[in-house]
Amino acid sequence: LSQVQQLHRASSLPPVEQNGMLAVIVYSRQSRSSFDTSWIDNLQEKIIMETVGNKISPLVLNPGRILLTSKRLYFQAYNNLETEPVIKIKLSNIKRIFRRRYLLRPQGLEIEYEGSKGTASHIYLSLTKPEDRDSLYNKITQQDNFQVNHDEESMTLKWQHGILSNYDYLIYLNSLADRSFNDLTQYPVFPWVIQDYTSTSLDLDSEKTYRDLTKPIGAINKERLEFLKCRRDDLPEEKYLYGSHYSTPGFVLYYLVRKVPEYMLCLQNGRFDHPDRMFNSIPQTWINVTTHLSDFKELVPEFYQQPGDFLTNSLGIDFGIRQDNRKVGDVLLPPWASSPEDFVSKLRQALESDYVSKNLHHWIDLIFGYKQRGEHAETADNVFYPLCYEGSVDLDSIPDLEERYGLEVQISEFGQIPKQILKRPHPQRYTSLPRNLVSEMSAAGKSEDNRMNQWISVKSLVRESDHQSHKEPVSALAIYQDHMVVSVSQDSQLKLYNLRTCSVERSVHTKTMSISSIICPHKSNSILLGCWDSTILSYNMYTAMFAPTVPAHSDAVSCLAWSGGRLASGAWDGRIRVWLCDKGEGLDGSGALYELSLGSAVTCVDILYDENLTCNEGNGLDESGCSSANTSTTLADDGDLDEGGDVGCGWVAGGTRDGEVYIWRLEGGRFSLSQQIPAHRRQVNCVL
Repeated sequence: LSQVQQLHRASSLPPVEQNGMLAVIVYSRQSRSSFDTSWIDNLQEKIIMETVGNKISPLVLNPGRILLTSKRLYFQAYNNLETEPVIKIKLSNIKRIFRRRYLLRPQGLEIEYEGSKGTASHIYLSLTKPEDRDSLYNKITQQDNFQVNHDEESMTLKWQHGILSNYDYLIYLNSLADRSFNDLTQYPVFPWVIQDYTSTSLDLDSEKTYRDLTKPIGAINKERLEFLKCRRDDLPEEKYLYGSHYSTPGFVLYYLVRKVPEYMLCLQNGRFDHPDRMFNSIPQTWINVTTHLSDFKELVPEFYQQPGDFLTNSLGIDFGIRQDNRKVGDVLLPPWASSPEDFVSKLRQALESDYVSKNLHHWIDLIFGYKQRGEHAETADNVFYPLCYEGSVDLDSIPDLEERYGLEVQISEFGQIPKQILKRPHPQRYTSLPRNLVSEMSAAGKSEDNRMNQWISVKSLVRESDHQSHKEPVSALAIYQDHMVVSVSQDSQLKLYNLRTCSVERSVHTKTMSISSIICPHKSNSILLGCWDSTILSYNMYTAMFAPTVPAHSDAVSCLAWSGGRLASGAWDGRIRVWLCDKGEGLDGSGALYELSLGSAVTCVDILYDENLTCNEGNGLDESGCSSANTSTTLADDGDLDEGGDVGCGWVAGGTRDGEVYIWRLEGGRFSLSQQIPAHRRQVNCVL
């Protein structure tokens, strides 16, 4: 009852005194309570550290006690606002851990971990002092159960080479600069990239479509900028151009109010904004941020990720009636967007476009880099109100509670410049992911003949884009299921690029020597890799696992080919081997069906096989065994042939380092040498 009376008395005080009294009540309770050790899961856990802190979520700061043991991290709130009385995080489930700023002070800690149901979860903690935060961070990372695999390859290098998309790289930079989805005062910031919101169609190949990324949003309009400079000259000391920031809790919720209306009610004391000031139109919002003297807001990541539900009033909330008697509903889209999904999709394509990829580093310099503050910021017209910058004020040194409270409110509600993470110009991206490399097939299950007819009808090929995917030379490429490009390299990496989303979908380290070749059997779940260590690897796309390694040759495997359930492998040992490789069963590693000997190292191979035909039937072959379409020549010594038992029709062609080509014909269950031709003076690189 005494605590209730204290809270009642605090509620009647002015805001500053109320905040001070609440701080005293909280401190008194925290000092008298300790973590309830009955919540520890295992009695064998050793307590490492106990301290007080706050769990941060959008617009909510929940105090409690933090306990670190040798196996888990616990957070026990002082109240019952949390869905669980105690949050328990296994140290072995922690994926990433970040030291954050909170209210421009280095006392935050954000942890990404795997939840109980295998889902990605986060917890954002704020401690009393930076020393406590650093101590907790160090003790967590020192525990044996904490095993975070740090990616040794630079994220910037991945982005430069096109392995990482622009979207993913901006998310990474925001995280590095202490921007978090759990903190609306430091929400991730994304740029406006399009300036055309009036055309009926969007031309992503025209530079006129895009916003100038070399300038901050406040400097795009020259007339407005000149007025702001004149106003700055009349200011006293600590002159600045922009009195408002590009990212604040109010601006974030301006965009997201239809998705999370409860946050807006919390921010504005149970009220929504005036209907005419709400996010009603994308074209009008662009006009506002480029013309108004106090509107310089950038975008949030939701503009570039599906499904775009923040643009629709799917909850049916009554936001009020505007002055023109129109009810506030869905956001008005530009004419070139047919739906929220289409709008977000086109914005994402624009973000990954060539123009943005070549100029995004300028915007990064403004927001996260060397043009963020100092002389370079002055030159770039990128100067904000001083209190927005880290280090501008030391809140802990202010004894006046009223002054300190006012500064805390101003910092939390009026914007914070991201932590400066770059002191030099950010490097430019080498290339971009192509927007559309391959058009989707109009119907699934088209035959190989139909595919070939499509290529025959092609009049010309246009170079769409360049893409540097690996740090070492690319050794082979393949198309997987019509919308994936699979590349392998001498760096032992396998990369998968989704051509529909223009993003890297998977990067796999094969833990073997360099890879020489790759095959994606038609309608198969497996990808086959030829390796310099004389083996063949099979990678299952659905299970994301490698099958046991198949010892294929006595020297490096140099090439692979597949047709009709048969795999042909060529190697530097001068042999071609034919394997059973059904698209459903995968590669049969028990042994090769056939072995064909050549005079020197095999550099390329191709195979044509159909178990339902004989060589005297159609399939483009005449009775003499030669293709009626004038197939390539062949070179080989008579090899010792194993009895394979195949009853279908088949051909194998192989090229050697000496420039010779061999062609074999499968007939009666045995391969026989059909032709041997000295085709080239140097190494044969390809046979088809």
